[in-house]
Amino acid sequence: MSNDVVLSQIVLTDEQVQEFVENGVLVVDNILTKSEVNVAVDGLSQTLARHGVDTGDLGGTGHALRHLSSTNGSGGVLDIFYEDWKMAIASNPRLFRATAQLWDAAYCHEGEQKEDLSREDLFKWHPYGAFELNRGLMYVDRVGYRLPTAMAEKIGKELGGDQPSGNKKKKAKPLQRSLTPHLDCCPETIFSENKSKWRPIQCFVSLTTNLEPNTGGFEAAPGFHREFEEWAANRPPSVFSKNLNGVVQETAVPAPCLGEYSHMRPREDSEIMKRVRHIPVRAGSAVFWDNRIPHANAYRNDADQTRAVVYCSFLPDVLVNRPYVEDQLRKYLKRVNPSDQWIYASKGEDTDETDSDLPDDSNLTLLGRKLLGIDAWDR
Repeated sequence: MSNDVVLSQIVLTDEQVQEFVENGVLVVDNILTKSEVNVAVDGLSQTLARHGVDTGDLGGTGHALRHLSSTNGSGGVLDIFYEDWKMAIASNPRLFRATAQLWDAAYCHEGEQKEDLSREDLFKWHPYGAFELNRGLMYVDRVGYRLPTAMAEKIGKELGGDQPSGNKKKKAKPLQRSLTPHLDCCPETIFSENKSKWRPIQCFVSLTTNLEPNTGGFEAAPGFHREFEEWAANRPPSVFSKNLNGVVQETAVPAPCLGEYSHMRPREDSEIMKRVRHIPVRAGSAVFWDNRIPHANAYRNDADQTRAVVYCSFLPDVLVNRPYVEDQLRKYLKRVNPSDQWIYASKGEDTDETDSDLPDDSNLTLLGRKLLGIDAWDR
């Protein structure tokens, strides 16, 4: 299939596009065929096996997952980036075309000025200028592999055991835990001049079906992207109280943001927390959400199966994103883990190497090469 044909495909219906515009969250079924899901599931199992994890015996081998997690088990997120099966999903033409349709409808892309937009369309504005919808850049992301909570707790206890702490026994940490409601941006500086990238839409493709709440699945607060700007401008600070000689003193500090991770605070952001709900997803489906949408994965996974997803999204081809993609490509070619979100190695500090026997870029499609920045879009 030629690149021209790929980019002319209409993947989403008008109703689906409008749903994303209104809610900032969209589930699209059958982005992957059943065969493609099976290939990815087998590929993930083989990848994990190389790292000592037998997916047929997670109770006995799941402890090895800790070596793949730079998030200390948070969200079941694993540092798996460049495998062939994963890169095939990250460069899937239907996934890219669906993203381009959403860019077209939900974000300014012709250089519009903020003051010229109606109040209804203000949420579409950004300061990064015009961009072509049929050109994009890949954001190489991680994999989610969330064990059932009972298993994660059991493995955590086996690894660490309950430790005495003063007069109390300190409970062992589970191998994995949830990602509570958060934003993958700093609200107060979402459009600051020193941003490393602009990723308006986040996405994952699910390899497992996750229809019920409390099974480790995706949660979000639909529609919040339309309120984001006003909320960010008026977000209350975090208030800490301290008792000094019977006098209670309060200190207010800005809401915390680490890297590009800003968690929703149970007290100060309680109204938003109430709006976060489970989003049902089937195997082979993609979930798209605006990066101003608070989201999470469930506090528990009470199912009897592991939840598996591939995080994969795209960056518009705008000036702010090009240095990031150039650095990402350099790391890809050297098989060095990206340094973003959770990994804070500085540019040029390529110390966190992946497997040296990973396949080369000859397995990438023509579209994948352009999305990674190996080939120019005008070729």
